[in-house]
Amino acid sequence: MSKRLFYNLFATDGFINLPTGPTGTEPRRRIYVFGFVGGLFKVQTICFGGHEGPAMVVNPQFDTTVPANLDALRGTAVIPSPRIDMEVGDELYITLTNLGLYLTTPPILDLHSVHIHGGHVATQVDGVPETSWGVPVTPPGMPAITVTYYFKPEKPGTYFYHCHQEASEHVQMGMYGALIVYPSMQSLAKAGIVKDPSTGRWLCKGRPQPQIPISATNRNFAYNDINSFFNSDWVLLFSDIDSTWHDAVFAQTDFNPVNYKPDYWLVNGRAFPDTLLPTTLPASLAPDFGYSIPDGYESYVRVSTGNPATRRPPDKFLLRMINISYQPVPFHVHGWHGMIIGKDANPRTAGEMNFTTLVGSGESYDILYSADDKRSIYADYIFCGKAGFPSLKQQIAQATEQSIAAGTFIPPFPGATDLWSNIILQTGLGQGTFIPPYNWVPWNYGSSTADNFMFPQFYLAHNHDDYKVTNNGVYPGGQLILIETDFPGCNYKKTPPIITERPHICP
Repeated sequence: MSKRLFYNLFATDGFINLPTGPTGTEPRRRIYVFGFVGGLFKVQTICFGGHEGPAMVVNPQFDTTVPANLDALRGTAVIPSPRIDMEVGDELYITLTNLGLYLTTPPILDLHSVHIHGGHVATQVDGVPETSWGVPVTPPGMPAITVTYYFKPEKPGTYFYHCHQEASEHVQMGMYGALIVYPSMQSLAKAGIVKDPSTGRWLCKGRPQPQIPISATNRNFAYNDINSFFNSDWVLLFSDIDSTWHDAVFAQTDFNPVNYKPDYWLVNGRAFPDTLLPTTLPASLAPDFGYSIPDGYESYVRVSTGNPATRRPPDKFLLRMINISYQPVPFHVHGWHGMIIGKDANPRTAGEMNFTTLVGSGESYDILYSADDKRSIYADYIFCGKAGFPSLKQQIAQATEQSIAAGTFIPPFPGATDLWSNIILQTGLGQGTFIPPYNWVPWNYGSSTADNFMFPQFYLAHNHDDYKVTNNGVYPGGQLILIETDFPGCNYKKTPPIITERPHICP
C-alpha cells in the first residue's frame, strides 16, 4: 500500500530573532528571511491493484483556493521550511504558490521554485531556472497562481529541497527544508526483511532478529538493510547566515555574494541556546523572544541507555546530517563513535566509523550511534576513586575550596557555590529557574540528588570549526546541540526525580 502526499508550500518572507549571547536572554538580532510555509494538505491511499481511496484533507488551512488562507500565511516565514516525510513507492505532489515578498518596500516579486536536492527527476520538474521554470507572484487578495511538482523516490535516504531561482541568494535567505524518504514495508520485503504477521517478530531472510522490538515499523529503518535499524532519528540541518547580506536584501541594496561572511550558524534554523528549545514556543515567547519552527526539527536529542537487568539493549539513534550552507561542517559528537550507514541517500555497508563527520555543502550523511552504558568503565573512578585518587566528586569539592581560598574561583553559572555546572536537563517551559524566561530544569552532578547515579549523561555535538559555535563571536552559540542519555524508566524532571537506576556501590 502506498500513498499520494499532497503538500502545499507557499513562498513568502518573515523575520527571525537570533540570540546574541549564551543565555538567550540578551537583546536579539532581528534577521529578515525568505522561506516556504504550509505543509501537508491531503493524503490519498493507493491500494494494491491500483485502487485509489478518497483524498483526505488533513490541513484545510493550506487550501490554495481560499484567498484568506494565502493572506494569513504572508510574512510568516522562518527557517527551516516544513519537513517532508514519505516512503519508497509514495507519490509526492508539491503545489507551490508564490506569495511574493511583501515585507519590503517596494515588494520583491522574484520567481520561486522547488528543487529536490538528490532527487532522480525529469528535467521539467527539476526547479532549475536554466532548464525548467519558476512560479510567479500571486498578489494579495487574488486567487492562487500555482504549479505542482511531482516526485516518486526510487530509494530511501536523507534528501532536502530548496529554491533554485537565484539560488545564491534565495538559499542564503532561508528557502530550504528536509525531505526524508523511509523504506516501505514492500521495499524491506524485497530485501528479505519482514515482520511475522502472527508473532510480530522481525525476520531477515527467515532468521529472527531479537534486537529489533515488536513495536518497530518500517520507519525504524534508514535503508532496506537490517543493520540500519534505529530507535529514533533526528534531522540536523546545517545552515548559516551573513546578516549583512540579509540586511542588504531587505533594504534592496546591492550585495556581492563573493563578499559572503557568515556571523551566525544554525542547526534546524536555530542557534544555541535555542537549539535546546521545543519546536513550538508559547505565544508569550514568540516571536519577540524566540520563534517556533516546523515539527520534526527537534535538535535536543534524548535517548536511553540499555538495562542489563531487563535485557534492554541501548538505543540506536540516527543523526541525519544535512548541509545547505556554503561552507563544509566538521560535525563532532562527544562520547561516541558513529557508524556511517548512508551518504547522499545511498547506503554504506562497509561499517566505517568516525567521531567527526565532514559534511560538505550539498551533502547529507546518516550516522548511527549506540547509547552505550559507560558505568562499567568509569563509575568506580567517578564515585569511589581509583589508583590512589579520591572520587571525582571529592576532587571537585577540594578544588572548589582551594580556589575560593586562593581567590580564583569563577562560578560556572550565577549563584553557583562549586565548580560543577548546572546542566540543562529538560527544555519543557514552565519548570525550574535556570535561565529565565526559558525556565529550564537544571541537573547538577555535585548535588545530593545526583549522588552515586551515573545518569543522565550529557554530550555536546557541535561544529568543530569552533568559531562557528558562537553567535557573532560570542561563545557558546551557533551550531551546538546537546544529547541526553537516560537510564530507562527514569524521569529526572519530576519533583522528586523518578530514578530507576541503582546507585553505584563502591567495591
